[in-house]
Formats: sequence, C-alpha cells, structure tokens
Amino acid sequence: MTKTAFIAALSAGLFAAGAAFAHAHLHASTPAANATVTAPATLHLTFSEKLEPKFSTVEVKTAAGATVAVRAKAAGAVIDATPTAALKPGAYTVDWKVLSTDGHKSQGSYSFTVK
Repeated sequence: MTKTAFIAALSAGLFAAGAAFAHAHLHASTPAANATVTAPATLHLTFSEKLEPKFSTVEVKTAAGATVAVRAKAAGAVIDATPTAALKPGAYTVDWKVLSTDGHKSQGSYSFTVK
C-alpha cells in the first residue's frame, strides 16, 4: 500500500468512526434560545438525528423552578411540547434528554422569555 493510499484509507476510517459515534444535538428550537416571545402554543425542538420517541423527553420550568405541564410528542428528529395552559410572562428553561436511534443519549437545556 502506498503512503497516499494509506492516508486516504485512514482518513475514511476516521470519518466513518466519527459518524458512528454521533449524538443527537439540538439543531433548532422555537422559541429560539434566549429569545423574548409572546406565549408560544407549542415548543418545537429539532435535532440532528432521528430520536427514539419513548426515551426522548422535554421538561419546561419557570424561573422559580416549578415544572410546567406539557404534552410532548417525539417523531423523527422533532419533539413538539405543548403546554397544557398558556405560559405566563417570565423566564423559562427547557431541559431535554433524548436517545437517538443509533442508541446514543444526549441532553441539554436552553432558556427563553415570555413577554
């Protein structure tokens, strides 16, 4: 094997390994992180990979730490979380925990404010 072929094979192997060990990351959200918005009817979280619905959750909390009741539904790479009552003005934190279809867990959080 030539040096060039070896480097090409090694690079391809490293790229494939990186893809195999990928995790689902939050790609976009509505409301967006740090946004100030009118009370949203639904929070929409889009991830970089498809999710296992039974093992992917969203929790919304007030600035005081109280949990807001939401109905969350995961499908494909998206979780929609609908509050059971209108969000009042104030700061909120969205905590998410997901399991991608490749078996990797990831979690994170972001905040937004309702005006």
